[in-house]
Amino acid sequence: MNLVHNDYMPRLTSALADRYRIERELGQGGMATVYLAHDLRHDRDVAIKVLRSDIAESLGRDRFLREIRLAARLNHPHILPLYDSGEADGFLFFVMPVMRGQTLRDRLEQDGQLPVDDAVRYTIEIADALDYAHRHDVVHRDIKPENILLHEGHAVVADFGIGKAVAAASSQTAAFTQVGVMIGTPAYMSPEQAAGEDVDGRSDLFALGCVCHELLTGEAAFTGDTVQAVIAKRFYYAPPSVTDLRHVVPLSVSQAVTSMLEKSPAHRPAIGAQVVAALRSTDSVVSAPPPSSEKSLAVLPFTNVSADPDNEYFADGLTEELITDLAQVRALRVTSRTSSMQMKGTTKGMRAIGRELGVRYALEGSVRKAGNSLRITAQLIDTYDDSRIWADKYTGTVDDVFDLQERVSRAIVDALHVTLSSEEDVMLTDRPIANVRAFELYLQARQELRRYKLERGNALLNQAIALEGEVPALRALRGLALVSQVRAGMNQDMRPLDQAEAEARSLIASNPRAAYGHAILGIVGYERGDLRQAVTSLSAALELDPNDADVHFYLGISLMGAGRAQEAAALSRRITAIDPLSSQAGMLSAAATWFLGRPAEGLASMEHSLTLDPESLIHRWTLGYHYALLGRYGDAAQQAEFMSQRAPLMPYTLQLRALVAGAEGRKDEALKLLANVNTDVLDGHTRFHIAESLALGGNVERALQLMQDAVMSSFYPHAFIAHYNPFLDSLRGTPEFERIADIAERRMQEFGSGTAISPAMAQ
Repeated sequence: MNLVHNDYMPRLTSALADRYRIERELGQGGMATVYLAHDLRHDRDVAIKVLRSDIAESLGRDRFLREIRLAARLNHPHILPLYDSGEADGFLFFVMPVMRGQTLRDRLEQDGQLPVDDAVRYTIEIADALDYAHRHDVVHRDIKPENILLHEGHAVVADFGIGKAVAAASSQTAAFTQVGVMIGTPAYMSPEQAAGEDVDGRSDLFALGCVCHELLTGEAAFTGDTVQAVIAKRFYYAPPSVTDLRHVVPLSVSQAVTSMLEKSPAHRPAIGAQVVAALRSTDSVVSAPPPSSEKSLAVLPFTNVSADPDNEYFADGLTEELITDLAQVRALRVTSRTSSMQMKGTTKGMRAIGRELGVRYALEGSVRKAGNSLRITAQLIDTYDDSRIWADKYTGTVDDVFDLQERVSRAIVDALHVTLSSEEDVMLTDRPIANVRAFELYLQARQELRRYKLERGNALLNQAIALEGEVPALRALRGLALVSQVRAGMNQDMRPLDQAEAEARSLIASNPRAAYGHAILGIVGYERGDLRQAVTSLSAALELDPNDADVHFYLGISLMGAGRAQEAAALSRRITAIDPLSSQAGMLSAAATWFLGRPAEGLASMEHSLTLDPESLIHRWTLGYHYALLGRYGDAAQQAEFMSQRAPLMPYTLQLRALVAGAEGRKDEALKLLANVNTDVLDGHTRFHIAESLALGGNVERALQLMQDAVMSSFYPHAFIAHYNPFLDSLRGTPEFERIADIAERRMQEFGSGTAISPAMAQ
């Protein structure tokens, strides 16, 4: 049966002509036909699903569209977003991104049973998506390999909310609607769904158990000669454990699958997060996807083989430039500098590096600089089998370094059989910073500024500008340095934000297609307390440069300030995909657990993030605060002491020291530490934390005043304030505190009603 008959095509095309141009049919399913179309408003290709005409005629249309709108609110990296939905000339439709690549069904048909690590990782990602959706009252009802897409090595669940929308809009609640359409797929349907009973998230987890069983064994958990036989089998038959069918599967994985396949919902995991925790505890899970056939690449730190150790930054600069060049080639997925530089000096083999960074290929090399002479050697390795794909040597002078680097980049592109577009060809030639020494200074300055070592960072930046001039890359870093002065609380007024905004707007005006001006504007918005502006500008930056881990991080803390910790946690996973060894990813995901009332779950991630950047003061503060939330004040004090030795007057340092003193009953000491902090120049986040320390020190009036300032500025996560924060216990129940908590709740609602977040976040 044609789901939308050919003679309907002219009517469908006409009905959607003001928004979409229908290109061709992509396929048909049990309930809908999928078309490739072009979104005229946003100039992008999309997939449009049009419900079968007899289904559309039988449904309560308003309720169907209302349920679809609920599903469209889901925002998670492992959920395919819904862009649009509606009714046009009798057609019910919904619109999604076009995803290039395989489905899990394609992968199963190609490979049979999957490697254990792949199967476990995909199951974790799907369970995480389900956990998020179920907390937003959306049950999928049709989890199966065909509905799970593989995008850049990760699982993305499609058709969220569609089954619920059809069931809700139909006059029946059984597995079959009144027009004879089965909601769910027999091989993956839970017993309660097959029986036509009401279902909740545990039904999806049963289906996920079926999927995981098939991924690990290559065989469906429930089979039969007819649909009825397949459905009936789940009521009396328990499939053998996956370990019995495949001995290399760890027992812990097998037990997790068995628990999801329990016949009674009460005996299954209650939530997806329990599945995630169970599977993450197994030794089989790796931190990043294993090497695959995609063109994924890590540029490992080039070794300085010069006699002068001061040439180290020269080698690092070459590494950075190669990463920047190759990351501009859309056919390549290039690991960010942060993760690549974690491999500096490593003795790990190429296969281990490939697994840890989740890449198929690695570029390694060395630099020898003697006076003005320069020699570069490089080789491209396939990490899957440790074989050499390409190698070469280049000689010249220091003044030739960028030309030599371009030759290496083009050789890599050729070795991987990539065809450059005309735009990419030009970008490989472009040099944001032409002077070699200026580029080295830029790298050093950026590292120092990220660690809040502002004096040294600014000095290095000024040296770079003196050599190179006012080029956009250096101006952008100067804008971030200005913001950092305020963010660190080291300035006595807010004028640096005005200067940073002026720099950002000038950069946008001169080059609106570059991301850095939008990024600075977003960070300025955060510091000023305009979280909507922050999210809008940071999202715009990600649209232009989806691989900027720093922008993802600032977007994450902006969302946490607005009480949207789940979205922030999702961003941390996106950072990990871009930058597998990023310290920011662990810090962001761990901090999100504060706002969800589960800090114990995030401690390991927070501790690990510090090992990746032990000199970072903000990492030290974050770990110290995390320890304090857990009542480990001695450990918190150790982090405060580290900060005190390096930045004794930094507000974060004083806040953490005062927090520990107040919690341990040394109230006078706590208040004395904070006496000279100028809170007028602090952002809302820092004011809130100062308020916590004041509350523990006994200055309730000042604590409430600062808390209100924070809530009215850029920090209003209601649940954290009203329920989870242990440092505010002495204030809870007072009329003033409850009034401030109510303001926080209203501000969260206002933010959510008016803020659209970039699709780049969910990809």
